[in-house]
Amino acid sequence: MRTSALLVLLAGSASPALAAKTDVVVLVNGDTITCEIKSLDYGRLHVKTDDIGTIDIEWNKVASVRSPRTFRVETASGLRLLGSLSTNAAGQLEVTSGTAPVAIDGATVVSLSERDRRFWNRIDGSLDFGLSYTQSSGVGQLNFNTQATYRDTNVDTTASIASYFTQQPEADDTSRHLVQVGSSRRVGRQGLWLVQGGFERNEELGYQVRGTGTVAVGRYAVRSNRAVLGFGGGLSTSREVPVDGETTQSLDGFFTVRQSFFTYDTPKTDISTSLDLYPGLSQWGRVRAQLDVRIKREIVSNFTVGFTLYDSYDNRPPTDEARKNDVGFSVTVGWTF
Repeated sequence: MRTSALLVLLAGSASPALAAKTDVVVLVNGDTITCEIKSLDYGRLHVKTDDIGTIDIEWNKVASVRSPRTFRVETASGLRLLGSLSTNAAGQLEVTSGTAPVAIDGATVVSLSERDRRFWNRIDGSLDFGLSYTQSSGVGQLNFNTQATYRDTNVDTTASIASYFTQQPEADDTSRHLVQVGSSRRVGRQGLWLVQGGFERNEELGYQVRGTGTVAVGRYAVRSNRAVLGFGGGLSTSREVPVDGETTQSLDGFFTVRQSFFTYDTPKTDISTSLDLYPGLSQWGRVRAQLDVRIKREIVSNFTVGFTLYDSYDNRPPTDEARKNDVGFSVTVGWTF
C-alpha cells in the first residue's frame, strides 16, 4: 500500500546549532520523531536524532514533513525542485522557493537532499571484501571493491577501485585491477551527460594496462523508490599496452545499460547489473564487453553480505593466444556509508 510520503517541522527560533534537530517526522501510525533530515534515497528517509542516532525510515511509512531549510527534491518523472518543505491540507508535499509553493505527490519523490550539506555529508559509498580458499585444489582468491559517490545539485561523481587476485599451485598468480572515475550531469527531466575514464590491468585478456576515456548521452527509462533503469551511448577511446606486442590506440563506440532493484523493507536488498559494449570503429570487427552483477543484503545496520560476478570479453585480444573471456565471482562482506 502506498501512502503519500511527507514531513512536518515544528520550527523553533533557536540558534543555528540547535535548529539542526527541529525537523519532525510524523509517521502514518501517528508517531512523531524530532530530528535533522539528512536525505532520501532508495526508498529510505535518513534522519539524525539526539537520542537514538541516525535512523532510516521507510518512505511509505512517513505521513508528513515540514522544514524551513533548502532541499533538492526529485520525482520519478525527473522533475527537480529546490526549496523548503511543508505539507498542505490535501496531504501533498509542498516545495517552496520564493513565494509560490509547488505541490507534488510525496509517493513520487525518489530523492531528497539538503542543498547546503557539508562536503563529507554529500558522499555515499561502500567497501566490500571477499576471500575464498579450496584446500583440495589449493586455489585461493581475494577481492576488494570500494566505491564512493559525491552528489551535487545536478552532478553526481563516482570513483571506484576493484582488485581481484587468484593464486593456484603449479600456475602463475593472476590479478585484475580497475580504477575508474565518472561523472553524470542531469539534462532535462530524464536525460544525462556521461563522462568517465579509467585504467585497467588484466593479463588474462592480453594487456598490461588499458587507459580508457568515454563521453556519452543517456536517459532514465525507469526511476522509482524500488528500481532504476538507464541506458546510454557515445564514443570511447582507449590506449592499450599488451603483454606481447606494440602499444595501440583505438576509437570505439560505447553502449551501456544499467539496472538496480532494491527493497527498503528490512533486511535491505540491492541487486544491480551493468553491461557495457565497445564495438570497434578504428579496429572494425573487434567487440569488447563488460558485465557486472552485484547482489547485497544487509545483515545488521550498514553491514552487508553479497555476491559479485564479472565477465570481461574481447573477441580480438591484443596478445595472441590470450583468453577471450575472463569470468570471476565471489562472496563478499561489506560496509556502506
